[in-house]
Order: sequence, then structure tokens, then C-alpha cells
Amino acid sequence: MTWRAVGAVALVVPAVLGLGACGSSKKSSPPAPAVVDMRNQKHVAISAQNNQFSPLDVEVSPGTTVMWTNHDSVAHNVQKSADAVDFGAPFGVQAGDFGPGQTYAFTFTKVGEFHYTCTIHTLMNGTVRVVATTASPTTS
Repeated sequence: MTWRAVGAVALVVPAVLGLGACGSSKKSSPPAPAVVDMRNQKHVAISAQNNQFSPLDVEVSPGTTVMWTNHDSVAHNVQKSADAVDFGAPFGVQAGDFGPGQTYAFTFTKVGEFHYTCTIHTLMNGTVRVVATTASPTTS
């Protein structure tokens, strides 16, 4: 092999490898978080920690009381994501009442999907899905 051929291969190989690395310009989004099924529980705990709610997405039965606890060293709040959504009762807690170590509880009575957020930390969001439980079929 001549030096000219070696030089040509040295130029072509990185170019080909570089094209393969480009791939699609589409960014893949992270998978949607799994819904945590907590139906038929009277009380459900959600943690506010590291600027996120956990679990992020819960499914509960009507009449379930959800309690948020602030495990962070900073204040948060818990507010509706959209004012137009009817939670069935006044919902939310301000930062002055949800500082480190404080809790907020709300009993969900309406069936539906309820999105909430911390308006201080805008990437802090969560969902409570209230699902009507169906009665077990009776056998005769």
C-alpha cells in the first residue's frame, strides 16, 4: 500500500464513522413515569424532595386522602396546574405553609385526573388520577 492510499483511508474512515454518529436530529424524550396504583388505600403519601414530587403519578380511589410532605431544605407549594380544573374543593397550599418538614393533605372525592405543580419550581409537577372502583361481580 502506498502512502497516498494510506492517507486516503485515514481521511475516509473518520468521515464515515462521523456520519454514523450523527443519527437522527430528533431528541428522544424520557419514558413517561409509571402510574403508581394506590387504589383502595385510605391514605397516600407524596414526598416533595430534590425539587420533585415522588411518586410523580398516582392512581387512587375516591375518598383517598393524599398527604404531601416537604422533605427538602427549601419551601415549596402545591397548586393546581390549571385554575379551570375543579378539584371538588379548595385545593393547594402556599410556600409559607409548606416549608421544610411541613405537610399538606387533601381528600380527593371527584373522579378525574388532577394535575398539580410547585409554582416556585416549575419543573415540579405531579398527577393524582382518581378512578372509580368497580364492585366485584357476585356469583349466585
